[in-house]
Amino acid sequence: MANSKLKTMPLTEGKGQNSRLSVWLITDVFPPASGGSGWSTYYLGKALVERGHSVRVVRPRYGESVVRPTRRVVEYEGLPVEEVLVPAAPSWATRLGMGKAWEERRAVRLLTRYVSDAAIRGEVDIIHGQHIVSVIASSQAARLARRQGGRVRAVGTVRDYWPLCPVSTRLFTNSDGSSFECEECHRLPAYMECVGQSKGRKVSSLPVALLRWVKSARAGRALGRCDAVIAVSDYVRGELERSKRVNGGKLVTLPNMVDLASVDNALLSKWPLTDIAPGDRFLLFVGKWDLNKGAQMLPEVVKRSGIKLPVVLAGEGLLRDFIQTEAAQLDLDFRFYDWLDNDAAILLMRHATALLFPSAWQEPLSRVLLEGCAAGAAIVVLDTGGTRDVISHGESGWLAHDMSSFAEGIRAVVDNAELSQALRTGARHCAEEKFASDHVSARVETLYRRLLA
Repeated sequence: MANSKLKTMPLTEGKGQNSRLSVWLITDVFPPASGGSGWSTYYLGKALVERGHSVRVVRPRYGESVVRPTRRVVEYEGLPVEEVLVPAAPSWATRLGMGKAWEERRAVRLLTRYVSDAAIRGEVDIIHGQHIVSVIASSQAARLARRQGGRVRAVGTVRDYWPLCPVSTRLFTNSDGSSFECEECHRLPAYMECVGQSKGRKVSSLPVALLRWVKSARAGRALGRCDAVIAVSDYVRGELERSKRVNGGKLVTLPNMVDLASVDNALLSKWPLTDIAPGDRFLLFVGKWDLNKGAQMLPEVVKRSGIKLPVVLAGEGLLRDFIQTEAAQLDLDFRFYDWLDNDAAILLMRHATALLFPSAWQEPLSRVLLEGCAAGAAIVVLDTGGTRDVISHGESGWLAHDMSSFAEGIRAVVDNAELSQALRTGARHCAEEKFASDHVSARVETLYRRLLA
């Protein structure tokens, strides 16, 4: 691999409480083209730099036309990002449908070797993995380095259910096309039973499903070998502890953070829509048009609410045609927009009459909700998973326990201006008190120092 030109601070014995830490954030994805995991990594890195620490982001880049693995250094918003270029999968692996698995396995080896070598040289104090591939590599790199005298510590963050479930969401689809959840995916019999009930299941898919479960179990064991495991919500923490794949003593709940200054700047950005003005009333859904996000329930629940406002859907997904057809049959005004940039989405949250979040899975901790709170949105949300870590009913949003109360929430927020304003004020207060980057990053730093001590 090419040599990096980035400067790092070597580890010294007995780091004091005010000493500068060298933190490597190992991540599967990173902005500008990334989902919530990448953005959460960016905001963490930005906050740690503001606290005076040295931060390096390391990520894999897949499918690169390179003969041998190499690295390149880029920059995003002031953060150095070192990209490990992973050669494209061989043609035989691609033909067998194993191209992605081959490249991810290669990425784990490359990241492990590179990061462990740096840790052995004393260039890094904390290795913090952000998702599946990066957590496995971080765990392995720290163990290798410590065998050769390094004092590095490994931290893994869990933002969904990848340590427990081969499909990460624990959602399956039965022969009727209805989704159902497997809460025991970490147990092989339960997982295979769900696979057997899944729509379109073939006998030939059973060995593949078994291999995926084994892969997930191995990832869970790698996570369990980290020195600390961060769950983004109390619900996720409870599920990890219940599975016994992670020692409860290593678990800590630390939420994703929101950068309030970035949100406030976004509220000053240019209006992104041409068919709706900032002063118009409309409902908003931001996210993937997928089963787990509950997008398929939007036409019915809006119809049940009796509210006749345009519904803006900003995102992408396979359910667009289904949702569009359902909305047309119910005589609803649904308007679809491809992914808007983050600032545009935040601006829409602020101006929407209501931000709708009917998540159909056990939502770990949604970045949409965090940014919606920071933007002062009037939020109507279904109570699933870690959502109640963000939304308190009647204070920071309307927390619905089923679709009937969700429809009721839409009516209440749209028709009651006093309630709407109270929820908007409470949402912003919640973001400031619980999820602001300066508060959360201070807690992350405390965890790092405790591990090093």
